[in-house]
Amino acid sequence: MLLTRPWRAADLAVLARRWTFRGARTGADRGSESVGLAVLFPVVLVLILSAVQGGLWWHARAVAAQAAQAGVDAGRPVAGTNTTAAAAARSFATRAGHGVLAGPEVQTTVTADTVQVEVSGTAVRLVPIPGLDIRVTASARAAKEHFSVPDRADGGGS
Repeated sequence: MLLTRPWRAADLAVLARRWTFRGARTGADRGSESVGLAVLFPVVLVLILSAVQGGLWWHARAVAAQAAQAGVDAGRPVAGTNTTAAAAARSFATRAGHGVLAGPEVQTTVTADTVQVEVSGTAVRLVPIPGLDIRVTASARAAKEHFSVPDRADGGGS
């Protein structure tokens, strides 16, 4: 057939059907793209959800750090106590962390020289997987304010 007569379009079509190139689609490959996408889609979805969950963790951590700083700021004045520092930190954590920081716990230590506040809680999970609790802890520490009168350097008075 090939050597006895000139090439025709029908002959080329027959040759193309007989000799398929490597990677060419045949009848047995139908639907392979759909299967590939069905396998790939959950992987892409997990990557997207992981990125969003990382953002939620980062935001919960920032809220806990700011709540601890608010508690330290409330406990630094001369009249500041454990109660005022804890109330300020808890108030900030519930207001700013609503929906992001679940169950904030506040621990304060106010001494004559320092104020330390630690805020911990659980970052909200995007997908409720049992046993996957992402703990967030942040602490802040500062020196306690003192009232003092400067000494007069000029040595005397009036």
